[in-house]
Amino acid sequence: MTYEHLPLRSIKKTSINDLILEGKRQMIKAFMPKGYPDSVTKNYWGFVKWQFLHNVAGSVTGVLSTQSLLYAMGLGAKSIPLAAALNWIIKDGLGQLGGVIYAAFISDRFDSEPKRHRFQATVAMQIASILELLAPLWPGSFLLIASISNIGKNIAWLAGSATRAQMHKTFALRDNLGDITGKSGSQTTAASLIGTALGVVISGTITKYNPDITAATSAVQPIIPIFLAFGPFSFFNIYGNYRSSLYVTTSTLNVPRAEMILYGLLNQLDGATTLSKIKCDIRDLISSPKKVSSEEIFVGRYHSPFEIPLEIEPALHHYTSKKHVHDLHAALKQKGLLHSEEYFLLHVPYHHLFGNLRKMKRPMQQNSHRHKHHTQLPGSRQHLSLWFSQNANTRDMIKGFCHACAIRHALEYVDPATSEDKDQVLDIIRDTHILVENSFESLISALESKEWETEHVFFTERDDGRLFVEK
Repeated sequence: MTYEHLPLRSIKKTSINDLILEGKRQMIKAFMPKGYPDSVTKNYWGFVKWQFLHNVAGSVTGVLSTQSLLYAMGLGAKSIPLAAALNWIIKDGLGQLGGVIYAAFISDRFDSEPKRHRFQATVAMQIASILELLAPLWPGSFLLIASISNIGKNIAWLAGSATRAQMHKTFALRDNLGDITGKSGSQTTAASLIGTALGVVISGTITKYNPDITAATSAVQPIIPIFLAFGPFSFFNIYGNYRSSLYVTTSTLNVPRAEMILYGLLNQLDGATTLSKIKCDIRDLISSPKKVSSEEIFVGRYHSPFEIPLEIEPALHHYTSKKHVHDLHAALKQKGLLHSEEYFLLHVPYHHLFGNLRKMKRPMQQNSHRHKHHTQLPGSRQHLSLWFSQNANTRDMIKGFCHACAIRHALEYVDPATSEDKDQVLDIIRDTHILVENSFESLISALESKEWETEHVFFTERDDGRLFVEK
């Protein structure tokens, strides 16, 4: 068979299709992990496309804010190169210092709530960019404005890079975290190049119509076009971050995710003293990581589904007043438990802390997870406190947290006016301990069958809150 009788148009069409397919293969090879799409989870593509939009828009806003900052530096330093260079170096140094302090403060919360801190990082970046846009209004305060802005940017960069690995891990199916991270770098670079080019075009257009900023009749006039161009891209930067985070499924247990799981489970008990007495399979009552992640709140503040607030490892001096030091002593002696555990529980009625509230400058942890209707000052209503011993391992922490949630659930059916009845509270602690003791192994098995990670948990925020109690 010869090709001389084939129509030329057919040969040309086949060649174009081959080129398109080859180009697609090369793009996948350059920007996607090896073995894509079988080497990653199904939600990986959704994350990538919105992350790409996020990075493109972020690069555009970065170009525009830098343009405004350079205007301010020129005006504030009277165009003296040495002064301008020194200001630039100082603001970079202060920004890096701010990032170091922030990283020390946040600690492992990057791993516990990566979506929340990644979203906050994006918002911080845009706020910092807005400050840079406003810098020409106060050229004499260039160093102050630029330093504050750079602190915000360094915090954003640090938070973004710190949460990236934890999020990428959720997409890996073939132990290919390194490959996913590397391709993420390629995707980010490509998006940054596109965004930078687009930003330069927009910046050049703005400069064309504002050729001499020093000749402007008002300090506001030169930055108005920049703001108008900045606004839409700033929105898409934040929106792209939000949409991409919706595709991330986190399988580690922290306070919000564990509460969402346990609250639904406890509502199904209906008086049962063990999970084995529940008519349906317990695995059907445990929400999967995908379902919990879809309901997870990472933009606003989390509101616990439990009515009774939980304080994890609060400072002991909050409970040393004469009114409830006896209760603290009983809690440390683990009164009400069937046997000793590696955790300690203290129920505080409404009036106990309310009477001592005026003496407290910081009554409770600022980021404690409270009920959505709790609008009073921290500590002004009854709550449950939980401490872990220095010897507590991960299973002990899960068990203690489950016991605390079971107590909180039981207390919701108790009249608040009778919450001071110590015998009643001790009965609840004992009954819920029986429930947890009889059901804990079944619960762990159900969690693992749903692919929840039970080797590590994120219930505490620091290492110095553990207790050592001599027995």
